Amino acid sequence: MKPHSKHSRLLRLISVTGLIVLALWMVIRKDDIFSFFSHPVTLSGSVPEVVQQSQQIQHADPEAQLEIVVGLKARNEADLDALINRQQDPSSPDYQRFISPDEFTQRFAPTQSQVDGVVNFLTANGLKIKRVYSNHLLIHAVGNVAQLEKAFGVTINQYQLPGPTAHNTMAASTKYFSNDRDPSIPAGLKDVIESVIGLNTLDAFESRVRHARATPSGYQRALTPQDVATAYNYPNDNNKVVPAAGAKYNGHGVTVAIATAYGYDRADVETYWKTHNVTRTGNLTDVPINGTTAKLEEETTLDLELAGSQAPGADILMYIASSPAFINFTLTFGQIVIDNKADVMTVSWGLCEEHTGWLQMKTESLIFRQAAVQGIAVFASAGDDGAYDCGADAKKVQWRVDFPSSSPHVTAVGGTALHVSDSVRTAETTWESGGGGVSSHWDRPVWQVAPTLPSGNRRATADVSLNGDPATGYSFYFQGRWMRIGGTSASAPEWAALWALVMEGTKQRVGSANFYVYRMGALKEYHKYFYDVTRGNNGAGVGNGYNAGPGWDIPSGWGTPNGAEVINWMIKVSPAVPPKEKTLGEKHPGLMFSKSAPALPGQIFR
Repeated sequence: MKPHSKHSRLLRLISVTGLIVLALWMVIRKDDIFSFFSHPVTLSGSVPEVVQQSQQIQHADPEAQLEIVVGLKARNEADLDALINRQQDPSSPDYQRFISPDEFTQRFAPTQSQVDGVVNFLTANGLKIKRVYSNHLLIHAVGNVAQLEKAFGVTINQYQLPGPTAHNTMAASTKYFSNDRDPSIPAGLKDVIESVIGLNTLDAFESRVRHARATPSGYQRALTPQDVATAYNYPNDNNKVVPAAGAKYNGHGVTVAIATAYGYDRADVETYWKTHNVTRTGNLTDVPINGTTAKLEEETTLDLELAGSQAPGADILMYIASSPAFINFTLTFGQIVIDNKADVMTVSWGLCEEHTGWLQMKTESLIFRQAAVQGIAVFASAGDDGAYDCGADAKKVQWRVDFPSSSPHVTAVGGTALHVSDSVRTAETTWESGGGGVSSHWDRPVWQVAPTLPSGNRRATADVSLNGDPATGYSFYFQGRWMRIGGTSASAPEWAALWALVMEGTKQRVGSANFYVYRMGALKEYHKYFYDVTRGNNGAGVGNGYNAGPGWDIPSGWGTPNGAEVINWMIKVSPAVPPKEKTLGEKHPGLMFSKSAPALPGQIFR
């Protein structure tokens, strides 16, 4: 044996060990490989509150199939928000110049390798990928209980509801599956995965329709499309007093998306329009989401009857989810922004923030950010439980707000009680059950400025409002029966229809309505554009709620619209001649123009 052979072997062993450690370090550094030595990361806040109130029956059948949606995080979020702000800044070259879905994916979505890493993780645990959405924000997958438990480190049980509560009217016999704890994911995916939606089979958005209770004798009749257009001065054929020489609009060339669950009967809406002398010229197309449904829904029918009446020339895309389950609405919102055919979206479903969950809200709000950067305006009902959106009982009375209307990239539409005589407005107060309050999660966006905002730095709703009180409600036809109906389910599609008229007037997308609404609110001639609702509160018969007052307030936002004046102002602050390539609907270009936009009129606070 050579004298140094023992030392040589030792040196070689050290060298080999070093190379192995170096190789492992290089592997661990790669973004698309799971971290070897890190503990899994918990997605906190993903266990529904209802689980704590339910009785556990048994462990779920390991072979039972569940669908999930994995929401992914954006890249370059600060750049995305800065771009949205520039698109609404009249001094910026990017003013009212919006990008395409492909450009959004290239600039702000997770990379293909990041998406592949999530797909590999899911398939390695036996899950089947149903679809990876082209914007790289959503992955729709299916697996059985055993596979989902293994993938996300949870136990999925069968539970039974305790019976009706203040915010849950389902029977005690209702049974459902749910995860017993927050899901966890590999540490190497913590910067990619935002949420896992669908582990609970009970969670769903709720309709914001409200039926009228018995009303006093002699109360005003249900509002017709003519009443609404005249009272709020929509410059369309429904308006009884619009000057003959004034500009009229019907939404021609604009596309409205209605995001909903369950279907409608075409005969119902045709009967409604014919009875109220509404002549529809726009197309009506159904887009099924995650399967089809034979169930008919008042909400879907109401949204279509109202929006179709005030924008009769607009094309309407009915994005109809097979059920209101959380995952279906996430997929619905994602499909609308990917299609990019709609210039305005309206949704009359929602749930309080606490029952929706923070991570799902972040995923869906990212989709609404994509809508904003593509120039799509989004309107949502502010809720029908007043300031107590999570419900209230003797043990828990807390002010809460509705989602998705609380998202900073959504215009929250509150509810009022409108009184008319021969279609002319005579009085308007807040509706006591109209939603609105201060978000528990979202920071106050840069555009939300008003001298009457509550203290703090949180997003506040509502932004605007319109009649929602079922006692002063709308004429409605459903399954062969006429009735009076209301809720902020009605006020949101009415505002969306007005925005369709706005875009017909401007001949282009203008982006999120919030930026313009708050600019109009800051003008000295504010009352030219809004009917200020100064009386009432939204205590919903439970508590004091928030009071209305002059200017912006929580129950009514800036108030209800003077439609013709809103349209005229929007035309004035938009480019007079849109670039040839900048059209409404699916063909919408990236940031390729250099012409400066006109400045906004001077703004002051009253």
